[in-house]
Amino acid sequence: MDRAAMIDKLNEILKWEYAGLIQYTQYSFLVRGTWRQVFAEMFRESGEEALEHAHKVGDKIAALGGVTTVERGEVKVTTDLDEMLRYSLEMERRHVELYTEAVQMCEDRDVGLRNLLEDICQMEQDGADHLAKILEQPELSLGMNAPRSQQKTG
Repeated sequence: MDRAAMIDKLNEILKWEYAGLIQYTQYSFLVRGTWRQVFAEMFRESGEEALEHAHKVGDKIAALGGVTTVERGEVKVTTDLDEMLRYSLEMERRHVELYTEAVQMCEDRDVGLRNLLEDICQMEQDGADHLAKILEQPELSLGMNAPRSQQKTG
């Protein structure tokens, strides 16, 4: 495993976990309406999960001899619940993509790192699946386009 490349990839992940923490926490503050109680809690929990992932990734960066980033990825701001859910799905898909790339960089001898990354990736995929179900678009959880037979026509 190329240690420097892995540290760079983990810092990219960390940057996006920071973004998730901020985005989800803000959504928990801003969500309004009939579904506020349900979604405020969901967003708050998602923010806490992002922070937990950031701690694990940051600790691994330091263990590999790296320095953790203080930069963050893009945070999308909205007060519209549907947009919050769509932006959250985008964030989860981005996390799945990054963790998958990091897993592919692992070599067989670093089983602990690979297991850590795979476990977090599974949680991120579960989050994407959950949001896709809420949005009633399961094909979106993996970033796939809907099959023509399922596409709505006007």
